[in-house]
Amino acid sequence: MNKLFLLFLLIVASCKTPTSNDKETKTTSNIDEAATAITLKGTVSNHNGMAGDINIMGYFVQPEFYGALNQDGSFEIRLPEDFDKITTKAFNTYNSSDVADYQLNYNTALESFPNAANVSFSGKESRLAYVGKYYRFEVNTGDRSAYLYPASSENFVKYVVGTKDAVPETGFNYYYIYAKEPFSIDGNTTYDNLFEDGTEEVYTRTDHYDLNIKKGWNLLRYEINQLEESSSGTQEIAETTVSNAELNSIPESWFMSAL
Repeated sequence: MNKLFLLFLLIVASCKTPTSNDKETKTTSNIDEAATAITLKGTVSNHNGMAGDINIMGYFVQPEFYGALNQDGSFEIRLPEDFDKITTKAFNTYNSSDVADYQLNYNTALESFPNAANVSFSGKESRLAYVGKYYRFEVNTGDRSAYLYPASSENFVKYVVGTKDAVPETGFNYYYIYAKEPFSIDGNTTYDNLFEDGTEEVYTRTDHYDLNIKKGWNLLRYEINQLEESSSGTQEIAETTVSNAELNSIPESWFMSAL
């Protein structure tokens, strides 16, 4: 399993506690940075004729459709000003249901960026929610679904989330978060890892953080800058950067992939 996807699953698990029942971008004039609601418009690069409603919610909760993908590949997504209330209501509905084995809560900033614990990090307990399902919006036609996301390529996000047919590559993706409180992270972390291919060779990974998160909506850019290759040909991530992108901009390249 891809290590980044495993980390995400751990983050999801960390925002759940047992219940009593054990249970590159383009500027657009239609986005005002001072506003709390955001409208995203674009066209899918690899569209296949699919059309459907766009879900802005994540795992475990009921979908909330705030956009649509059209048959010509154009789409519109609205990130509402009351996303905090929508999320809280969705969590409460799940937590009070018979199927809830755990209690859903907002992630903290530290839970979302655990490897940054030892760099300059203010607001570690600030709460945030990811839009969509691990960097991706879900498109639903009623009988089938797909993912929609802004990235440098279709393969890049598939690689980040650990899809079996994805190949390692450098590139970037964008994703939206809603922060209940501000926080900031500034600095670099460097650590050694073993290639998981039996060579017992070591590679060094460096992660760069340049985040200044405000209360409300934020657009983040995650980039894999460099890969390292072992003597047997295995490639692993050697350098990454996570940073703010301008909120008054919309990622230009969007792709789709099957669930």
